[in-house]
Amino acid sequence: MNGQSTYSIADIESFASKFYQGRPLLLTPYAYVLTFSSLAAGGSATQTLNITANADFIFTMMHHRANVAAAAQTVSNKTAPLARILITDSGTNEQFTNAAVDLENYSTNGNIVNDLPYPRIVSGRSTLTVQLTSYEATNTLNIDLSFEGVLVRAFTG
Repeated sequence: MNGQSTYSIADIESFASKFYQGRPLLLTPYAYVLTFSSLAAGGSATQTLNITANADFIFTMMHHRANVAAAAQTVSNKTAPLARILITDSGTNEQFTNAAVDLENYSTNGNIVNDLPYPRIVSGRSTLTVQLTSYEATNTLNIDLSFEGVLVRAFTG
């Protein structure tokens, strides 16, 4: 794989069409980004991600990039951060997993592609609460997260 989602455009269009019951849709590729800076070894940090008010978001994949203790990195030596992630949709109070999961198992980092098992619709105006917990013994983590998918605008008619 080349880091690309295994969902085709037709898959996403079909999924959205079934959910929105055949209404005319405008799908726009989109990503939401969060940066966790200076996550201490053994520490936790929480951030919120506000979903735009004028569209729902079909979340298909997450990418991350980590820097551990300001170490020099290249594409060929990407870091696998020792961190767990827990995402909660605060609108429904529903967690995306039953407990925090290892970031490398849930998110794509380079050549290992981790699509969500099934696309997830997050309603417009929702807020996602994202908690990262480091289980590094001594190193500080800096992690960028990219929530990837499509914005969905449904029309009547």
